[in-house]
Amino acid sequence: MKKVPYKEAVGCLQYIAQATRPDISFAVNAVSQFSSNPGRKHWEAVKRIFRYLKGTINNRLLFNKRGNGEIIGYTDADWGGDVDSRRSTTGYVFMFQGGAISWNVKRQPTVALSSCEAEYMALSRTIQEALWWRNMLKQIFGETQIKIFCDNQSAISIAKNGSYNPRTKHVDIRYHFVHDAIDSGSVAINYVNTKDQAADGFTKPLVQSGVTNMRRIIGITD
Repeated sequence: MKKVPYKEAVGCLQYIAQATRPDISFAVNAVSQFSSNPGRKHWEAVKRIFRYLKGTINNRLLFNKRGNGEIIGYTDADWGGDVDSRRSTTGYVFMFQGGAISWNVKRQPTVALSSCEAEYMALSRTIQEALWWRNMLKQIFGETQIKIFCDNQSAISIAKNGSYNPRTKHVDIRYHFVHDAIDSGSVAINYVNTKDQAADGFTKPLVQSGVTNMRRIIGITD
């Protein structure tokens, strides 16, 4: 494997994933974790991503000029998805005029003890990004509120109620700024059904129908 240009190939994929193809973000994030010591199966996975891109070479992000001008976010987490560290994966995507404008996939820094905690930590990271977009919009349109959609009712309840009970004591305090962001009116948290969750494909591998649905939701079209 020493003669295989693994790092160079992954670097190219990262550029594409960050620029115009959010639908490969999760896969690229997965293969990038083995850049220091890749195996044959990792190289095969990289080549498979390139084949996917070749097969969807005409796909592109499409923005609707008749949208309402709002930026909305979707947040999701895959609880304990990393089989080695059992850390969860955070994924989010922000939409504007029907197309994705910002997205990210990242492993969480600590181990979550429940799916609710994993979703809550993902929500925290998503709100950080939402506040950046809000500050930018504020300079153009004045005060505004960013809507964020989450598919975990328990995480939404904790975020809105700000309850600090035994179930959440071991969650790091930095994640509780979520409640402050909601109280200030900077963001609004809403529930979304999993089948309409735009960030689902940023946290876990999807079957073909799931990938097709994800592309539709985030505005990728051919």
